Amino acid sequence: MSSTTALQALSVSTALLSAGGISTLSLFDVPILKSQPASRSLPLTRWLFSRGSHIFPTTAVLSSSGFAYLAWTSLPLANRTFSSLLQAATKGGKVGYFLAAAALTIAIAPWTAIVMVPTNFELIKMNEQLGGTRSAKSAAYREEKHEKQMAGEWPRNADESVDGKDDVSQWFDFSPPQERTRKDSSKKQDEAVRGLLGSFEKMNWVRAGLMGVGGVVGLMGCLA
Repeated sequence: MSSTTALQALSVSTALLSAGGISTLSLFDVPILKSQPASRSLPLTRWLFSRGSHIFPTTAVLSSSGFAYLAWTSLPLANRTFSSLLQAATKGGKVGYFLAAAALTIAIAPWTAIVMVPTNFELIKMNEQLGGTRSAKSAAYREEKHEKQMAGEWPRNADESVDGKDDVSQWFDFSPPQERTRKDSSKKQDEAVRGLLGSFEKMNWVRAGLMGVGGVVGLMGCLA
């Protein structure tokens, strides 16, 4: 197997596997979360956000970079310039397919940051307000550090939760989710969280679609 073939296989498989993983959130995980009270669904959601933030941005960069490199190497060696790349892209063929695949797979980054983050952060904020954390290990650490505080009174907002400075390192935390928040949720909070999860579910389908279509377009470039 040549290095080009290996890169094609890696880029396409990474994009398609990532699309499957992302779609699983909307297809299976969110319906289960919506069936639970907020006191249980929020810690689970926070755990999924943490795990996903370590995996999907990396796979998006990996697959997009692979497709971009394949577009570049599809040009004749003596004609590898940025202007030639753009000109070749307008004519379709391998270069056009690979550039489109690179753009589609990396597009989940701005989509997540601009469209999805406000909803995600609202869920994270509600989790913090009820005394939830991102994992069981995080909960144990914070309970020990703030053992004299009342439930739900940990002084941390959504931004601080994501930064994780006052917590165990998220890069080495492989513990399971926290079972439930320290405070019980009200019916109003349960309904609010279900609504936010419904919004996340729809937006996440778009993200899965970007990765999936990117993988298929990349495959078309390999076969062109």
